[in-house]
Amino acid sequence: MNLQSLSIKNFRNFSSLNLSPDKGINIFYGKNGSGKTNILEAVFMLCLGRSHRGAPDLVMIKEGEETFRLQGKIFHEEISNEVAIGSQGRGRKKITIDKVPVKPSELFELHSVVSAGPGDSSIISGTPSLRRNFIDTYLSQISQKYISHLKDYKQCLSQKNAALKRDMDPSPFNAILIPLAASITKYRAAFLRDIAENASKSYEEISNGGKLVIKYNSSTAPECDFSNIDEIRDAFKFRLMDYDQREKILKTAMIGPHRDDISFFIDGYPSRTHSSQGELRTTAISLKVAVYDIIRLRKKVSPILLFDEIFAELDSTRCETLINLFSDFGQIFLTTAVSPPEVLQSKAKSFYIKDGNMENRD
Repeated sequence: MNLQSLSIKNFRNFSSLNLSPDKGINIFYGKNGSGKTNILEAVFMLCLGRSHRGAPDLVMIKEGEETFRLQGKIFHEEISNEVAIGSQGRGRKKITIDKVPVKPSELFELHSVVSAGPGDSSIISGTPSLRRNFIDTYLSQISQKYISHLKDYKQCLSQKNAALKRDMDPSPFNAILIPLAASITKYRAAFLRDIAENASKSYEEISNGGKLVIKYNSSTAPECDFSNIDEIRDAFKFRLMDYDQREKILKTAMIGPHRDDISFFIDGYPSRTHSSQGELRTTAISLKVAVYDIIRLRKKVSPILLFDEIFAELDSTRCETLINLFSDFGQIFLTTAVSPPEVLQSKAKSFYIKDGNMENRD
């Protein structure tokens, strides 16, 4: 799939912008703070209806304005659809495909996009919620069933926590949560197993021999065979019984997919405590390359790929290896604060960004 056109109105620091990208590599360069990343955010937003940075709609509205609007044509499976997103912030958002209103979940079903940037290091070194958000964002592009079960789980979990706060019996909610949690856990474990295999290969190639290991830490069923949903379901049921009194005392649900985590190890050491910035960046990029490959394999379409300052904190050898991987990708949007590498610039469409304005430098 690829983005054929993009129109931006009152989004971040852009009053108005019209982009006609190339089907291959598109480079946005300029000084830091010029708005390069905001263009990538607009592309991600148009594809999935949400910010790749996790920003609420309200902060993406240009200062002094009341709403933003994104509109563009996305080519997918021999069909070009016109997608439009308008938001006034605070949940007041309208999404249409060919002028027909749709739910955000429909964008996940139709579109595929992967974003990689400096902030991705926090997936490895940051809080567990960032790692869960990473799983949810990309697994949701593969499975509509996962989206549905995750939505139902979160809704029921909220009701259980409300019951616990009121000293009510949470068991009716547990009966609903158990099968949902088992399904979510099975999906996540399978997804991360594929990611671990692919990311390890990419990391070894980019780092010239480094070893990356990824482990899924399930609070639902930590010692289970994740391919057996009945075993996961039974394990979660017994763990809920073990935690029953503690949850009532603390008045919050203590176990379940909302408490899951991922561990990363480089050359046998925990990444959070032992990895350099370069190793964290390489791990994050390898992670996103793996996600890209998995989505492409499962959906049989090449996702749009967003690379934000990916060469920052990588040495020349790793940069060169990464550039060589570009031939395996489809449409790419890439930002850089310096003049693009010649090997990329020669086969890319380049745009210069300055103070919320864009110039085509081809």
